[in-house]
Amino acid sequence: MQEETIEHTTKESSPTTWVVRPDPDLEDLIPSFMQNRRNELAEIETALSRDDFETIRRMAHTWKGICRPYGFIHLETLSRNLEEASQRDSQEDVGRIFGEIRVYLDNVRIVYDS
Repeated sequence: MQEETIEHTTKESSPTTWVVRPDPDLEDLIPSFMQNRRNELAEIETALSRDDFETIRRMAHTWKGICRPYGFIHLETLSRNLEEASQRDSQEDVGRIFGEIRVYLDNVRIVYDS
């Protein structure tokens, strides 16, 4: 597995694209990994609307532990930040990090090196 890289675009309005190069042995698992994160992000959004910081903290803690083995280093960092913000019951910080995670999931590109 290689480190996650970032591609910066030349247009200011274009978001950053993160490139993840997971271990080729994980190729069959990555689609479900990504779908699970998207589904759980919706759960986090619901929890955020209810100020349910304990649910957010638990989910962020789980994400923090599973992202690195799949090669999603930046998502691991964001998950750590989300966990810390939820421990502080910070609606503002949790909301901001939630937005960063959404942008990440929408813009991550997965590349398998052969």
